[in-house]
Amino acid sequence: MGLFSGIIGTPKEQRTQLYFRDDGSFLFRKLDVEDGFLVEKNKAKEIIKAWMMRYKLLKRFDGYKNISADMVTLSFARDIVFDPFNQLKEGEKPDKGADLVKGFVRKIAEAKCYKHEQTAKGSLFMDKLVVFLGTTMILLALGIGLKVAF
Repeated sequence: MGLFSGIIGTPKEQRTQLYFRDDGSFLFRKLDVEDGFLVEKNKAKEIIKAWMMRYKLLKRFDGYKNISADMVTLSFARDIVFDPFNQLKEGEKPDKGADLVKGFVRKIAEAKCYKHEQTAKGSLFMDKLVVFLGTTMILLALGIGLKVAF
């Protein structure tokens, strides 16, 4: 992040993730936070994987060598919410099995739909009017230029 990153564009919120793999290895990495989830993206900026980031589950990490100090989210390769110390109540955890699709994922999808409904939509009439007036101004400028030239 540069000196003017807050002025030129919106800075992305990032958090550190301690990511445990199935083979027992782990790594620290910085991921973007979107809608309360740590998201991993590909080169086309499409979300590949996401992990729920509950503030209750954040762990303090003071830093070590080239890893900066931050609040760390513990995550597992096959789990949306990784709670090894049982800090979440049963109502705060996502459902398991078929209920996961019915309840937890449905709530996320509905929230995303409501978010998109709140964004301003472009007016088709105004878009056509701007294009028409812009084209008219360009043709008028060309006509004046040709009149002055001859």
